[in-house]
Amino acid sequence: IFSPERRRRESLMEPLRKLCISLALILPCLQWTTCFNLDIDKPYVFSGPEGSYFGFSVDFFQPDAKSNILIGAPKANTSSASTVVERGAVYTCPWQKSSDCTQVQFDNTGEYRRSVTLMEFKSNQWFGATVRSHGEHILACAPLYQWSTYSVSEREPVGTCFLKKGQEVVEYSPCRSSKVVVGGPGSFYWQGQLISDDISEIITRFNRQYYTPYSNQLTTKSASAQYDDSYLGKSCCPESQTALYSLYIALLLTRALVDLFVGAPLFMDRGSDGKLREVGQVSVFLGKGGFSFHTPITLSGTEIYSRFGSSIATLGDLDMDGFNDIAIAAPYGGQKHRGLVYIHNGRAAGPDPVFGYSLHGATDIDQNGYPDLIVGVFGADKAVLYRARPVISVNASLDISPQILNPEERSCKLPDSDTKVSCFKVKYCLKASGRGAPDSLNFQVHLVLDRLKHKGATKRVLFLHSKTSQYTKNMTVSNGQGPACEEQEAFLIDDSEFRDKITPISVFMEFSLDYQQAADKTGLLPILEQTTTTNISKQAHVLLDCGDDNICKPDLKLSVVSDQKQIYIGDDNPLTLEVTAENRGEGAYEAELHVFLPPQADFTGVVRNSETLSRLSCAYKTENQTRVVVCDLGNPMKGGIKVLAGLRFSVHQLSEQDTFVKFDLQIQSSNQFNSTSSLVSSITTLAVLANVDIRGVALPDQVFLPIANWKPKENPVVGDDIGPQILHIYELRNRGPSTFSKAILDIEWPYRFNNGSLLYITKLEVDGGMNCSTDMEINPLNTNGSASTSGDNTEGRNRNHVHRRELAKKEMEGDLETLDCSKAQCLKIRCQVGRVERGQSTTLYVYSRLGVATFLKTESQNRSFTVRSSASFSVIEMPYNKNLVSELPSNAITVSMSVIWLKSDPEPVPGWVVALAVLAGLLLLALLIFIMYKLGFFKRVRPPQEDNTEKEQLAPQENGDRNNEA
Repeated sequence: IFSPERRRRESLMEPLRKLCISLALILPCLQWTTCFNLDIDKPYVFSGPEGSYFGFSVDFFQPDAKSNILIGAPKANTSSASTVVERGAVYTCPWQKSSDCTQVQFDNTGEYRRSVTLMEFKSNQWFGATVRSHGEHILACAPLYQWSTYSVSEREPVGTCFLKKGQEVVEYSPCRSSKVVVGGPGSFYWQGQLISDDISEIITRFNRQYYTPYSNQLTTKSASAQYDDSYLGKSCCPESQTALYSLYIALLLTRALVDLFVGAPLFMDRGSDGKLREVGQVSVFLGKGGFSFHTPITLSGTEIYSRFGSSIATLGDLDMDGFNDIAIAAPYGGQKHRGLVYIHNGRAAGPDPVFGYSLHGATDIDQNGYPDLIVGVFGADKAVLYRARPVISVNASLDISPQILNPEERSCKLPDSDTKVSCFKVKYCLKASGRGAPDSLNFQVHLVLDRLKHKGATKRVLFLHSKTSQYTKNMTVSNGQGPACEEQEAFLIDDSEFRDKITPISVFMEFSLDYQQAADKTGLLPILEQTTTTNISKQAHVLLDCGDDNICKPDLKLSVVSDQKQIYIGDDNPLTLEVTAENRGEGAYEAELHVFLPPQADFTGVVRNSETLSRLSCAYKTENQTRVVVCDLGNPMKGGIKVLAGLRFSVHQLSEQDTFVKFDLQIQSSNQFNSTSSLVSSITTLAVLANVDIRGVALPDQVFLPIANWKPKENPVVGDDIGPQILHIYELRNRGPSTFSKAILDIEWPYRFNNGSLLYITKLEVDGGMNCSTDMEINPLNTNGSASTSGDNTEGRNRNHVHRRELAKKEMEGDLETLDCSKAQCLKIRCQVGRVERGQSTTLYVYSRLGVATFLKTESQNRSFTVRSSASFSVIEMPYNKNLVSELPSNAITVSMSVIWLKSDPEPVPGWVVALAVLAGLLLLALLIFIMYKLGFFKRVRPPQEDNTEKEQLAPQENGDRNNEA
């Protein structure tokens, strides 16, 4: 039965167990970690019994020049016949044979009893939780070993250790030097305690009793209550003591001074948001000598709750840079909190604070001169050996001779040609050295000429033998010997084939090691030293006509004038910039005029019909969403040159918020000094202009009264009961170029006259963005259309045609009386007009009926009238900056139609009357003839004629005879 204190101590051990379990997943994490010279691609993996926590502790064991690995399995069941369960075990494994691990024998005895009382408890004692070796000594501990105390009434987890030398095994605690230091973190209410004894005394005084006195024992004593739960001795090592969670002492620097590392895995730091985060921290105390130290350097974790600093170990000099390296555990770091171990490379000023290694351990097990790494992965019952790869340091050099290339000095000939060219030499060297590397090392060297010129651009220099810009060569370099060098010739192409004479000619060298050739007999590949740069570049220059220093310093001047002082928004405004570019200094190479276009403008071309302006070659480009027109000014643009040119643009994409159009211009060259002119600007102000017309028409424009067969009705039902339809059309048209956004259209409409209807409105229609209203109700009679027939309309047209001559006569005589708002009662129509752009219009249709009954009144009969409506508009808003709008357009018109009163024509005589009159006339004529006959009118004697006397005499006779016969 455990005491309360015992149970409390057991509960405090549980976080430690969980922390250790998290390290079981370190192996997968190492697959994506860069470990510099540790071979993580081909590690040696050792496996133990399932569930034994094989790999909980690891160490190297090298007795008599042999190289083995010690691996603790604290939950292993041994083959002993004892009743002890999960006693724990320690295994030794040859590093080159990962499947041949054997158990190291320490203690196979059962649990000790005094009489019948059980005094010690070895089951679940976690033997092998700590394993250390030094020379031929192996120390293995069981931290959960328990024994009875306080008169055998309780048992305490005091722990025990076994020290093995050859075949001799004694029981005590782990250590690596002439003294054994044992930590007891649970002593004195978890204040902790350290106990140290000589190894020789431990071995000579061992008597298999429960208590063995030692003459040279050193111990720490109990302190006050404020030091409870300090865990002193939780982690310890030779010649040191700890007061924090983890502690390690090492020779970090090769200066024979002791450095101290103190871990604080629960350390909290404030993040950028000001909140505390548990990230862990390790304090590094670099030694001054003795046990005095410099101000500590701190290494902080980067992942919260990773418990960075839970464990610390020295690794030796992994990369052979003269400084020892250190490993720090973060058991809950990494992906899915699987645990990480970080390596910090030693430096002269202390450890490198940059993370990047997930490792643990140190000792040169393969004898290649570099310390190796063993990582225990107890959750998977495995241990992993990572061997350190040989580190090769490489020095590379590159030289160009001459560095100034004169195009005129052509001392070389092209192969298979008599063409002379300007040439130069490229010399490159490699020097390599590395411990554990083979005597000769193979490298591949790759040279690139004019590397700053991108793919597709003209290379200004080429190798003489191949006429290409690239060259690859394999080189063999002796390890640790002098440099190996080679030389190649290159030439400058004809200067007419390229423009760029200012940019340096970059010669680039890159090399790579043949790793397979440099591998050792086990296949371990070397690696280049961490700070080695695998490429180098040098520069050459083309000789320029720029004085002794070969540096041209131009003096570029630029001015610009626009032919437009003001342009209208909405119009297609052509604009020409007259540019004057001048160089008052030395030559400007690859000189170009850059015109940065505003978003409202497009480039249309260069002025070519002028004798005074140069015809520049210009191109339109887009650079980082900036539109630029680039014009060539010469290569070089020599000193004293002045260029005048005209550039044409179209400005048509003006926004409503623009107030000006700005062009920025600059001369740019590739010269190193004074390469550009000052930036000059051409600013053209914007103006607003909207030409708005109003037009109106009446259909029909004249009506003749009275209308045949038309009679007034007291209660009109259809429109024709009131009178003929009259349509007035009003149109607002914007001829631009600018847009207006709001306008008011007012109509004054003659509505009533002489207490009767004049033009009776039946409906309003609009076409376009317009909304109209009236100051009184329209169509209160709710008439619903027209009942006119086509015959009636034809009659009206015939009447209009017949009487147009009379209408013209009346107009000339001034007989038409005007009916407008001064004489008639008017109705007001107001229309809100919306946005109308250039070339667009909006139209109002007013449908009405002529009040014929009003004109049939006695006082209006036989009188002709001109009925006139008036319309006016005013623009009240334009969608532009108020500073641009100087005057808002407005105008007015009248629309007239004529009402003509015609005199009535006489009624036509009916046919029967005519017939009756003709018959009556004929009867009257007959009666008159009869009366005259009776009166003898036809019997008169005519007087004789001079020439026809006989005949005249005979005639009456005949008549008389006839009358007598009658």
